[in-house]
Amino acid sequence: MVTTRLPYRAGLAFGAVAFLAGAVLGPLRELALAPRLGGLAAAWIEAAAMAFLLWLAARATVQPGSSLRDRALIAALALTIVLLAEAALSWIFAATGLAAARAPRGAAEQVPGLVLLLWLVALPFLRRTT
Repeated sequence: MVTTRLPYRAGLAFGAVAFLAGAVLGPLRELALAPRLGGLAAAWIEAAAMAFLLWLAARATVQPGSSLRDRALIAALALTIVLLAEAALSWIFAATGLAAARAPRGAAEQVPGLVLLLWLVALPFLRRTT
């Protein structure tokens, strides 16, 4: 049985790692990949790298034997951390004018991000139970 605090710590750690990975890979996508390959291809390449990093983070943070309740808590906390951090970063970019400096992303370029959010939520449940 997993102790009470561990799911909270795991969820916070999983969410923080997910956001930080995106904070590193996002600028690489925008500055290095998108100008050469186009926005959509760059978004999917970033998504593949993020999917792998999220899988590693889930393996490191979700303990084998975690209950479904604990896994749901980890997933919910991680998603909350990522969404709040993304909202804060978007607000900062808008307030400083950085948001206006980048090309707008079309709906197709936003799909990989939505897929990654689903992957983020699913991973705690996919971690082996033993």
